[in-house]
Amino acid sequence: MKLRLSIAVLCNCVAYHALPLHAQTMVQTAPAVRGNDPEYRVRPTDVGGLALTVGSDLHLGYDDNIYAIPTDPIADEIVQLDVRADASHRSGPFDLDLHGAFGLRRYATYSTEDAETYRLASDLTWRPTEADALRLNAGYERAIEDRGDPEARDVRAIGPREIDIASAIAGYRRTSAKLLLDIEGSAVKNDAVSIIDADRDFTSYSGRATVGYRIGGSTFATATGFITTRDFRLETSLAGLLRNTTTYGGRLGFEVTPGGVLEGNFSIGVFKHEPAEPTIDSHTGLSAAGQLVYRPTRRAAIILDAFNGDVVTFRNGASGRTDTSVQLTWQHEIRHNLYSSLGAGYRHSKYRGSGLTEETAQGRFELEYLVSRNLSAVADASYGKRTSDVPFDEFERFRGGVAIRLRI
Repeated sequence: MKLRLSIAVLCNCVAYHALPLHAQTMVQTAPAVRGNDPEYRVRPTDVGGLALTVGSDLHLGYDDNIYAIPTDPIADEIVQLDVRADASHRSGPFDLDLHGAFGLRRYATYSTEDAETYRLASDLTWRPTEADALRLNAGYERAIEDRGDPEARDVRAIGPREIDIASAIAGYRRTSAKLLLDIEGSAVKNDAVSIIDADRDFTSYSGRATVGYRIGGSTFATATGFITTRDFRLETSLAGLLRNTTTYGGRLGFEVTPGGVLEGNFSIGVFKHEPAEPTIDSHTGLSAAGQLVYRPTRRAAIILDAFNGDVVTFRNGASGRTDTSVQLTWQHEIRHNLYSSLGAGYRHSKYRGSGLTEETAQGRFELEYLVSRNLSAVADASYGKRTSDVPFDEFERFRGGVAIRLRI
């Protein structure tokens, strides 16, 4: 649970979106190509039938623009401690995964930016047959908004925005010789902690259904339908307009199941955004989503993330926001105990109703040296730049640091 900016921020398609548990594992620099050298393989500890793994990162970093402002940037040194624990239990057709994390961030000079985060999550999967899987997930976390996020708080005296996020996800997946069925429903409650951010409190309810037909090997041709409803705690804006919205649509694409050099999915289609406010017109646009992992060799992976669609916005004068984001990452096992990750990301945000646009680009590099199965040394650096129709929203930012990573 890292508080510092990563390229993944560029591809966040729903503000404050809570990640499912399977995305919250022990931190690794290149998880897509993680080696299987027994000398460096972490062995979980058995605790009452649970396979327990504990990890921590102590990061010493530098940020040359902590407030992500366009002129006269302010720099500071940062100490960050992240502690994580993962536990799993396998019993017949049932898989149980538990996750906990705590993050502590301290600035050398500007203590108003200090922050703490935490996350608890559980994931239960039932596989009654080899073809069927039913999954239930629940989580709760305290997240900290990054100063470089779109529409982030620009008041320096009171620190970054804190958001409490509660989520529940239920899904069913069936993969047979010819057909694929994948259904998921979720509810995510976003609660900004400060009373001055009450207009940002909302609950989103989402549903998605994908059907696929195997066209060869591990590849399915797919059709997906989706819907998301956003229910805001404050039903009307300061102008007296209704704020709730519904977005729905469909996409066609493909999915490649794991096992070969290529895996993942990609689909493209249309979405329609319908505000509850009758004086605001609905909007139809391009919907695209997917993640593909290509492994040209056992020791390398190329990861492509792409998204285009409607996202939540709180900007005054905007009736909606459409984001286009692309992220490309190269992960490499240089040696059996040396891993690297090099990535670049781009996001274009367009605010409907106001006509404003902004673009964000970022590159990031990370190197991890495994001293032993329980200890590694990490170095990272990132550079980001945003251009905007609003000059105050523009910034350039460099961040870098070193870390000690423990896994037991």
